[in-house]
Amino acid sequence: VTLTDYSNTTPTHEEKVEKFFSHGAETRAIQEDGFLSFGYWTTRGQNYHQAAESLLELLLSNEPPLDRGAVLDVACGYGTETFRIYDKLKPDKIVGIDITSAHIKYAKKMAAEQDVAEKISFKKQDACILPFKPESFKYVIGVEGPSQFNTREKFLKRAYDVLEPDGVLLLADVIIHKTTARKSWLNRRIGQILSKQWYIPEPNWMNFERYRKMLVGIGFKVDLMKGIGANVYSGFARFNTKWSSIKNAIAVRGFGIGIGLTFISWLLGIAFKRGMLDYAYIRAVKK
Repeated sequence: VTLTDYSNTTPTHEEKVEKFFSHGAETRAIQEDGFLSFGYWTTRGQNYHQAAESLLELLLSNEPPLDRGAVLDVACGYGTETFRIYDKLKPDKIVGIDITSAHIKYAKKMAAEQDVAEKISFKKQDACILPFKPESFKYVIGVEGPSQFNTREKFLKRAYDVLEPDGVLLLADVIIHKTTARKSWLNRRIGQILSKQWYIPEPNWMNFERYRKMLVGIGFKVDLMKGIGANVYSGFARFNTKWSSIKNAIAVRGFGIGIGLTFISWLLGIAFKRGMLDYAYIRAVKK
C-alpha cells in the first residue's frame, strides 16, 4: 500500500480518514471476514463477526430482490458488505466506493478471484462527489460512512441526484446529538475527542429531528428512522475492551493506534450512556 506523503502539505479531511484506515489494512482485511462496522449486538454471547452480520441483515431485512438496475455502496470498505448486498438484492450490477486505496485494492482482488468484476466493481472515490449520471441507481446504501463524510449533507444531496425516482436510500449511521454533546464541559470534551479521533466533522453533529428535516428538505420521503444505539455501542465497547481484542488491535494497527482504538471504543460506550450518541437505521425514498 502506498500512502500519500503529507509532510509538505496540510492533509485534507479525506486524506486523514484514508491514513487512519490504511494502518494495518492488509492484515485487517483477512480478519473477521473484512467487516468494519460497529455491529448489532443482541446477546452477550455474540462475537464481532456475528454482530457485524446481524447489522447488515437488519439493514436489508425488508428489501425485496430487484432483479434489475444498479446499486451504489458508499464507504464499502473491503467490499464485505458489497458482496452480501449483491446476493440479497440481485441487481444487474453494484458499485462500491471508498476513500481508502487499500480497501479498494483488496475489494477488486476479491471480485477478480470470484470472477464477478463485471457485476461487482469498486472505485476509490469521495462519496460527496459521486461522478455518476443522474438517476443511475435504484439503491444508495451506506454502512456508517456518512457520519465521517465532509459533509453528510453534501453526500445526501448527491445521493438524491444519482438515485432513480422512487430509489431507496438505506443507511446505518452514527449520530452525535449536538445539543446534548454541548450540555456540559465533560460532554463537550468527549464530543471533541470522538469528533477528532473518529473523524466526524462537527457539521455532522445533529439529532434525529435535524437529520429528518435535512432528508425531507433535499427531497426524500423518510419511511423509517430508528435509533438502535442500545444494540450497537455497549456490545462494541465490551468486545473491543477485552484483553484479546486489545492485543489484536495493537498487533494489527501498532501500539499507538491500537490503544487509541481501544480507548475510543470505551468512550463510545460512555457517550451513549450519557445520551450524546445514537445509531440510526434509516430508509428514505426519492420522491
